[in-house]
Amino acid sequence: MKGGIPQIYYKNDDLNIEVMDFTLLFDKLYKLKDHDPFAIHKIKFYFIIVITKNSYTHYLDFKSYNVEEGSAMFIAKNQIHHFTKNTREAQGYAIVFSSQFVDKYYFLSGNSKLNRLFNYHIETPVIQKSDMNDDNILEIASKLHEEYTYPNTFIKSDIMGSLLHVLLLKAERAKASQSIGHINLQWLEIFNKFKNLLEKDYVKTRSSRAYASTLLISYKFLNDIVKELTGKTVKAFIDDFVIIEIKRYLVSSTLTIKEISYQTGFEEPANMIKFFKKRTKTTPFKFRQEI
Repeated sequence: MKGGIPQIYYKNDDLNIEVMDFTLLFDKLYKLKDHDPFAIHKIKFYFIIVITKNSYTHYLDFKSYNVEEGSAMFIAKNQIHHFTKNTREAQGYAIVFSSQFVDKYYFLSGNSKLNRLFNYHIETPVIQKSDMNDDNILEIASKLHEEYTYPNTFIKSDIMGSLLHVLLLKAERAKASQSIGHINLQWLEIFNKFKNLLEKDYVKTRSSRAYASTLLISYKFLNDIVKELTGKTVKAFIDDFVIIEIKRYLVSSTLTIKEISYQTGFEEPANMIKFFKKRTKTTPFKFRQEI
């Protein structure tokens, strides 16, 4: 799509996972030709930043996050982000993996599904060192990097899958001790299914009842789940989701307001402008200018 948000896909390889230290990461960023990593782009894979020394600032969905030593940041597929130049000042690891890798290894144990990580609608993307107490993930990240660079490739993917799974489980345990730690896991699973449907179909429909019907649950039950997890009704959550998508286009593309309205499911630009202004107290044009 001309003028749209740059869409960056995982480059297929045998492992479907890459683990770099920050020295290699910084070098690769400056050699990229297909996009500017220091400008906003949307990733179509999963990305973890683990800081082992100093701190690093990363831009993600209209906010800057500071990731300190011993902390980690989890960036989900379809989020927009960009790197910052202080990558050079920090030390750590960048763990990049594809949807195929997630499908194969993410749910190794059926009774310990990971629903909070990468769930940016209800969780902060950063897990601070203080959140993990003594449950340190730095050593696991180091082992992942060691295995990735190990020359023997025999069952390398399986070993890396197991190591990543342990890292994710430890991070999930840290998340479980935070605000929504005691929420029913079944509710989290339903919310994730709803969120995935919304990401796929929001251009076609913003009907709360249509999503509930697709999920084979009542509208009231879906509303209860979304309200418990996000503090918003289903309708308010959907509206906020669409606002974020509009903002993403406004700040990271050269599309006109008219083109963005069509890309986000509005039949008339005037309806999108009215919808945006009602919820943000500003117009799309002014928002784009301010950003």
